[in-house]
Amino acid sequence: MGRRVRGLLHGLAVGEVLGAGATTRGVLRHGVATQLACFTAAASIRTSLHRSATGTADARADLLDAYRRWAWVWTAPGRPRAGATAWIDEVPLLTHTPGEAEDTVRGLSAGPGGTRTDPVTTADGWHALARALPLAAQVVRDASIAAQTAIDSVALTHGPRAFAPAGVAVLLAGAALRTGDAVDAVAEGITSAILLGLDFTAVSLVDDAVRAARETPSSPVVLRAGAADGSSASTLWGAVYCLLSHPGASSARAALALAAASPHPVAVSAVTGAFLGAVHGDAVLPQAVLTRVDLAYVIDRLARDLTRENTRNPDGSWGAASDPAWRARYGIG
Repeated sequence: MGRRVRGLLHGLAVGEVLGAGATTRGVLRHGVATQLACFTAAASIRTSLHRSATGTADARADLLDAYRRWAWVWTAPGRPRAGATAWIDEVPLLTHTPGEAEDTVRGLSAGPGGTRTDPVTTADGWHALARALPLAAQVVRDASIAAQTAIDSVALTHGPRAFAPAGVAVLLAGAALRTGDAVDAVAEGITSAILLGLDFTAVSLVDDAVRAARETPSSPVVLRAGAADGSSASTLWGAVYCLLSHPGASSARAALALAAASPHPVAVSAVTGAFLGAVHGDAVLPQAVLTRVDLAYVIDRLARDLTRENTRNPDGSWGAASDPAWRARYGIG
């Protein structure tokens, strides 16, 4: 699973920079969705370590804490974070803002953050879905918890229209990590979403993208109609359409090129890249881009840690919580 988890995180980063119009040479600056996803990955690991150490954990609290530490860069750019709890808090590249994330910042300014029953905004932007994608690594352990944690992550800053698309996206990406097949992953993700009772509107949306890719694949016109705005729902539609228009490893570049032709290329390219990487692994991504993303080494380390923490041990436990050095890396005493 390791190469696919790396593919998921690197794919998000690669897609985001390609959608923004990557230059042909030099270092490529990572995007804000990639930065947020790094904090989600670290929070996910902290939650797992808390659960292993104490038997209980509060994923929502860990995510809220992580996003608040991310938001520190908006109030004190370039300065180390106060109360650092994990190694990523000390990464210089993560102490600068790489772009706008107004909905997320606005949601985090609302005290304790939103919940499913008491949202603090009505925002439905794609950053909420993209930042939740690292939670797909948890699907192998418990798909229900992974999907519900994704929704809780979104609810901290966004409104109800973004909830189910993020949950479905995480289930789809989790299936991709397991199956390594684009068509099977989408089908399994849809089935899991139905069985877990996620809002059927999001399930129907993915089903519509599947049908469009089957009947009229790789059409920029169809893509523009289905992914018309930068919402989480439209972004999910566009990413599924691009993935299934070019489902094979050899056509990954074509899928990314199609995504870049969407009305909101950064959004659709980022999530398409994540799905492609989750299906085929990091080797399928354009290496000339991946190796130039400034945050590549951080992404790689987080992906490897996320894989380890979601790997079952011979005794039935998960991760490496018994290792004090491992716990210290994520601020768990």
